[in-house]
Amino acid sequence: MTAPWLWLALVALCASVSEAAEVEIRVQGSGGRALQIAVQQFSADDFSSHHVEPFEREVSGGLERSSVFAVVDPDAFLEPRQSAELGAFSLRCDNWKGIGADALLQGRIERLRGGRVRVRYRIWDVQRCSLQGAAGYLDAPEDRVWVAARRLADEVVRRFTGVRGVASTQIAFVSDKSGNKEIYLMESDGSRRQMVTRNGNINLFPAWSPDADSLVYTSYRGGAPDLWTVSRGSSRGGRLLDVAGEKYRAVFGPLDGQVTVVMYREGNTDLFLARRNGRELRRLTRSRAIDVSPTWSPDGSRLAFASDRSGTQQIYVRDMASGDTRRLTFEGKYNASPAWSPNGDWIAYAARTGNSFDLYLVDPDSGYTRPLVIHPRTDEAPAWSPDGRKVAFTSSRRGRRDLYTVDVDGRNVRRITRDFGNCSSPSWSPWRD
Repeated sequence: MTAPWLWLALVALCASVSEAAEVEIRVQGSGGRALQIAVQQFSADDFSSHHVEPFEREVSGGLERSSVFAVVDPDAFLEPRQSAELGAFSLRCDNWKGIGADALLQGRIERLRGGRVRVRYRIWDVQRCSLQGAAGYLDAPEDRVWVAARRLADEVVRRFTGVRGVASTQIAFVSDKSGNKEIYLMESDGSRRQMVTRNGNINLFPAWSPDADSLVYTSYRGGAPDLWTVSRGSSRGGRLLDVAGEKYRAVFGPLDGQVTVVMYREGNTDLFLARRNGRELRRLTRSRAIDVSPTWSPDGSRLAFASDRSGTQQIYVRDMASGDTRRLTFEGKYNASPAWSPNGDWIAYAARTGNSFDLYLVDPDSGYTRPLVIHPRTDEAPAWSPDGRKVAFTSSRRGRRDLYTVDVDGRNVRRITRDFGNCSSPSWSPWRD
């Protein structure tokens, strides 16, 4: 299996950010007023001027998709369109406040030796008329300047909220575009799709390792379902478990080296826990019910899953220390695909409503439930962004299945795949440092 995806974005991008003590952080996210940010066009040396416009598009797009910022139309600027030299630390804040800007991003792109560029930047809190943290820089290969732009957008989000954005993350998913169900990878906005598997069989359920270095997925390449992994920098995948039994799905745990497996053994489908190297397999559930779709709490103390042990499929939560398991959902006759949010506040899941599925959020402690996405067609398979602000999901609302994203408050539903066959099973990558 060739692996051209092993590369992209994270290949050789070395980020160096110089930071000093930052001013008080203003938290802003989904559901509130978006912060207005002005993005001045970066200046450049003679060798880097061709990077300026595509860089601006990438960084502005990453900010817009963050659900934190809205980018001010440059036609409204009262100040020059292009950044001034970064040596000057003065700012005409009234002119930026006058166009409604809360923040300002400015910088410069310069060529380094060895086919690399440096992006220097400065982030202003316009309302306080002060720098939001220290100036910084990002180094990148010349053919990966777009990665630096996305990393910068994420850094701007972090400076104002305390949690970085997700413009530089990826989404793994399944598509039948080639005629078979293969695993693909794309940027978080749906761009730059790359094929991960090429085995001509059915491949399902990609899931990321906590360090965003590996994927585990289900493949029927040998006839029966089995689990395989592929890592960045490796051109071949390896079998996860060398044990008997049909293995339907796996997810990495948040603690180092853990993986949870859905496996058929002794006449039933249960959950098992193993080491990432495939050793130390032990059973977690043992019942006559079918237990599937494991998802971990961020601290690794609890495991949610779907089970029909009550007669209908519902969401359950297991305490890993005590082994106690409790039912979490009581509404609806079929609830599936739980996904625990990165901050632990919610579990997203798909609930059957009539002949289709909608997406809901449930508080894992109280059981309080609220709708996330309601639509006449099926929406299913939720997957959280690492910042907890967005959920990716599969939808058939336009006939074929495509992938969409939605803010955690239900706003900003965006279609991120089109004309790429039937797409399903999104898995949003963690950040990669």
